[in-house]
Amino acid sequence: MEPNQLLLICSILSLFVGAAIGALITLRMSDAQDKNKELEKHLHQKQDELKQYQHEVTEHFVETSTMLNQLAETYRDLHNHLATGANGLTTPVNNNEPIIKRLNDKVSIEESSEPDTVQPPLDYAPRATPFDKGALNEDYGLEKVKLTEEPIENIADAIAANAATPPSDTQKDPQNA
Repeated sequence: MEPNQLLLICSILSLFVGAAIGALITLRMSDAQDKNKELEKHLHQKQDELKQYQHEVTEHFVETSTMLNQLAETYRDLHNHLATGANGLTTPVNNNEPIIKRLNDKVSIEESSEPDTVQPPLDYAPRATPFDKGALNEDYGLEKVKLTEEPIENIADAIAANAATPPSDTQKDPQNA
């Protein structure tokens, strides 16, 4: 084979390898571009959904506000109707004084009868006697137990007697079980 033929074969082979690599890169890039386009489409869809949701929430609160205003107006009308009916239908008592005025006076008397100063709650439990320990004392509620003093010989005898007796069948040693 001549060097020119070898050079020609290498060139053609390089051309095919380069074309294959270029095709792979293009394929990868187009997949990434498709994925980016899909993500952008999904993002725009979610943004549109969010705008729609925000619009629905705004409409809901506007409608709720309108309904509350109507409710307040209806309540005011009902109150005025009851007041007018009470003034017109009831018999005046005590120098032709309307019932509503008497009720308002009664409410103001009840409000004024409450004491102006209210004592704050205590942040501790009251003691039965001044010498008792308070609820925050660490010994509160605990009774002291007096220990009876026995001679040391009796205690030593009891320990020795307890050690000398073998355990019964019902009291087996947990390590041997």
